[in-house]
Amino acid sequence: MNVLSTTRIGLSLALACTLLTAPLPAGATANDELSPSEHRELRQLTDANGGTIQIRWDEERGTPRFISGKLSKPLKGKPVEQALAFLGTVKHLYHVDKPKHSFKLLRVDRDEHGMQHVRFTHIANNIPVWGDEVIVHIDKGGVVRSVNGQFTPKIELNSEKIGQPKLSAEQAIQAALNDLKVAKPDRAPTATLHYFAYPTPDMITLVYVVNVLNQQEPADWKVFVDAVGGDVVHKYNDLKFKKQQ
Repeated sequence: MNVLSTTRIGLSLALACTLLTAPLPAGATANDELSPSEHRELRQLTDANGGTIQIRWDEERGTPRFISGKLSKPLKGKPVEQALAFLGTVKHLYHVDKPKHSFKLLRVDRDEHGMQHVRFTHIANNIPVWGDEVIVHIDKGGVVRSVNGQFTPKIELNSEKIGQPKLSAEQAIQAALNDLKVAKPDRAPTATLHYFAYPTPDMITLVYVVNVLNQQEPADWKVFVDAVGGDVVHKYNDLKFKKQQ
């Protein structure tokens, strides 16, 4: 079941990456003006960095794709706590109410320079949003230096319209096998529930993402089965080939 969200999209930017000296992104039109809360958060970021930050917007989603600079004061706690505290200061840019409810930790990586890279997936009602990840990069002094990723806003507001899945995981797997015309996959298929913003961020579907391995093709299929209506709404071959030396 596709649901038209109220996501604000289309922040038209003349430059893919803009140095900000004021909270309004350069190149935005009057119709693209940010809310007072977004202005305030961008002003806080630019002030923390001494007047400028580097930012790139997701024009379809109206949320940041990349922000770079000295984005915070030294933060206390463990890297996950630091990252969530930072996301709380930019929650209006991502259109979330409570970051702890919208971001689920995937992992924390530490590089040779002491930088901590805290990777989150986007969840709504404890269901992950396919393709949405945000990574917060924190230096060894506890200062956030950049944040990047994809985030589809306001899915939480539309999830009640979508409702609960009517298919079981087993039914979704069978629908995927029927669509692919694969009788005997090379391993037992899996099915996991996701929100799926496709073909545009406006259209949100509750889906089972079914993984089907068929080495005869060869193919490692990702099949997106509507968890309410049962239709296959998207699929692709995710098989990775090693480059020959």
